[in-house]
Amino acid sequence: MLTRPVLVAAMVVSSLALSPRALAQDAHVPDAPHASLRMAPELESKIAELRQNLNAASRAKNAHAQAIILDRMGALYYAHADASEALAAFSQVLAIVRKFNEPAREATALCDVGASHFALGHAVEALDAYKEALPLWRSAGNKDHEAATLGDIAEVFRALHDSDEALHFDHRSLPLYIQAGNQAGEAAVLNNIGLVYYARHDKKRALDYFTQAMSVYESLQNKTGEATTLNNIGGVYNQFGDRRKAIELFSRALPILQETGDKKGQANTLNNMGLAYAHLGDPARALACYNRALPTYRDIGDEDGFQAASRNIQTLYADRRNRAALEPQSTLN
Repeated sequence: MLTRPVLVAAMVVSSLALSPRALAQDAHVPDAPHASLRMAPELESKIAELRQNLNAASRAKNAHAQAIILDRMGALYYAHADASEALAAFSQVLAIVRKFNEPAREATALCDVGASHFALGHAVEALDAYKEALPLWRSAGNKDHEAATLGDIAEVFRALHDSDEALHFDHRSLPLYIQAGNQAGEAAVLNNIGLVYYARHDKKRALDYFTQAMSVYESLQNKTGEATTLNNIGGVYNQFGDRRKAIELFSRALPILQETGDKKGQANTLNNMGLAYAHLGDPARALACYNRALPTYRDIGDEDGFQAASRNIQTLYADRRNRAALEPQSTLN
């Protein structure tokens, strides 16, 4: 079984050279988070062992054991970016646990199926699975997982660029996290709501929700959450013209991300900082930031981030006013 997720609010990542995507008309999630990759030999060995155990459980007609083994297989596939095989395994789990009359197990299987569909870019199927799980979580009395599932639904709508629906489900999720006493979930939803208002250029509401999220993360001493929120607040200030304040916030986030080993967060922060320096008319510092972000994006396999930073560099060089400052290339002090 996949652990029910606490939402991770996305960091604001901007690009001078990118235009907003149009709303997907085919209900297909763009840029699916998981690609299908060949598993490493040691993982193939684990899967082979699980298949042997599954065959034994099948011969013994032990449905509970079959469900557990298939669940482990699905989780392995999902964790290692083979969402298609994960979906196949979780779908078998779902077919088995539907016979048990156990709402929580059925809801978990539905959410795992939904997550696999989302990873494959199947928005409609993901939403159907998540929505089917909601009444089962209510039946099981699990507000925490119901809140997480509402957040999953909001995430699909965010991927489809439907901010109204995303906001609707985030607002349904928030009080459930509060009732369940899940402060990490509460803070993540506050951050995600702030991101919707950021995208709508509503500075006041974006800052309000990000500030609330920061307060919760600080009370939890959650460094990763603090860094994410500092980035998001910095993005707001950058969007509304206070570049120096944005750089101050990005500079506070960066060492935290280095401390926690969050490579993607570091690259995003450097890219964001580069944008702020570019807006300030300091192309040398902007370029230094982008050049630090690029290898990290490459190392973690983030093609979108790598391309965004590359285009930002191209934009710097395309501006004639920057040429004197960019030869020779400067570095950050």
